Amino acid sequence: MSSLGIINAERLMLLPEKYWKSHEFCFYLHDKLATMLVEYDAHGVQDMVVDAFHEAAKGKEDKLSDINLLEFMKENKLVEPYKHHLVSHTVIALTSDMLHFLYEALSCFEKRKFSVAFSLLRKPLKEHLFFLSWILADEDDFVSRFEANNHVSFSGVTKETRIDIIEKAIKKLHVGDAFDAEMIWNYVYSKKHENGFEPTWQRATHLTTSQGELLKTEDYSLNFIFEDVFDDYYFEFLSKNLPYIFLYITQVTLECFNRIHEVNDKTASHLILTMMGCYEALFLDGRGMSISKMLQKKLGSMLSCMHCKSDFKINKSNAPSLYLHEFFVCKKCGLKSEFPLYWLLAKANMVLTKDDE
Repeated sequence: MSSLGIINAERLMLLPEKYWKSHEFCFYLHDKLATMLVEYDAHGVQDMVVDAFHEAAKGKEDKLSDINLLEFMKENKLVEPYKHHLVSHTVIALTSDMLHFLYEALSCFEKRKFSVAFSLLRKPLKEHLFFLSWILADEDDFVSRFEANNHVSFSGVTKETRIDIIEKAIKKLHVGDAFDAEMIWNYVYSKKHENGFEPTWQRATHLTTSQGELLKTEDYSLNFIFEDVFDDYYFEFLSKNLPYIFLYITQVTLECFNRIHEVNDKTASHLILTMMGCYEALFLDGRGMSISKMLQKKLGSMLSCMHCKSDFKINKSNAPSLYLHEFFVCKKCGLKSEFPLYWLLAKANMVLTKDDE
C-alpha cells in the first residue's frame, strides 16, 4: 500500500511515492490534534473559571464588569483558578496558531513550494512547541515568566536550558522512552547537525546566510532561488526527522490538554497506542515494534480472520491499516475484516499509565 489513505490521492501527485506515507502520517497527527482542539474549545474548558465567577455573581453582573479577574484571583490567593485560567487559554491559543502554520507548511510541501513551506515550519517547531513543552515541564515557572515582562523573561534561553525543559517535558509523557531531548534540540535548534532543520530554515528565510558550513550561500547563488523545484532532496530530508518531531508535538500537546481538563483514560490510551504503533510500523525496523508486540500478546485470542478463522499476526505491512483504519486483510483468504480496536482495547481494559514507562 503506497498510500495510507489519509489524504486524497490527487494531493500526493507531486510527491515521490516513497515519501507518501511519511507525509500522510504527519497530516494524520495534525488532524488528531485539530480534532482535540475543536472538542476542547467547544466544551469551553478555557472559560470554566470565568463561567464560575459569572454563576457566583448572578444578579451582580454590573459590579463584575469592573473587576479585573486575573488581579482579583491573585489578590485573593486563588492560585489554582488563576493558573487554570492562564494555562488553559494559552494552551488552546498556542495549539490553534501552531496547527495553522503546520497545515499550511504541509500543504506547501505538496505543491513543492519548499522555501515557503520551511519558512512556515520554523515558528511552530522552534517556538510553539517549546512553549508547550515549557508549560508541561514547569507550569509555575512558565506562568511566572508569562504574567510580567515576558518579552524579557522568555528571551535568551540557552541550549542547556532548552534541553533541560524538553527533558522535563518528556518525563511527563506516557511514552517518554520514545524521545530524546538532545536529539530534539539537534533537529530543531542546531546550526551544525546534518539532519537539523535550522540551517534549512535560515536559508528559506534569508537570501544569503553565512554562519557555519551548512549555512554558507554559494557563490553566484541566492538561497532557494535557483534550486530545481523537482529535486527530491528535501523530501528525503523531511522523511528522516519530521514524523519524529510531529510525534513529539502530538504527545506534548495531548499532555497539555490533559492538564487543563483530564482526557478519558481509554481515549488517551487508544490515541497514544495507535500513534506510536503506526510510527513503529512505518519508520522503525520490525524489532522495534513494541506496541504491536504488546497488542499481539494482549489481544492474541481475538486476532483472527472472521471469515476463515486463521490467526492474524501484526507486522509492518498490515499494522498501519489496523491502527489508522481498524481493518486487516487476511493473508490466507484475502478477505478484509473490520477490527474495532478502540472497542477491544476498552473491553480488555488496556489503559496506559505513566508508571508503565
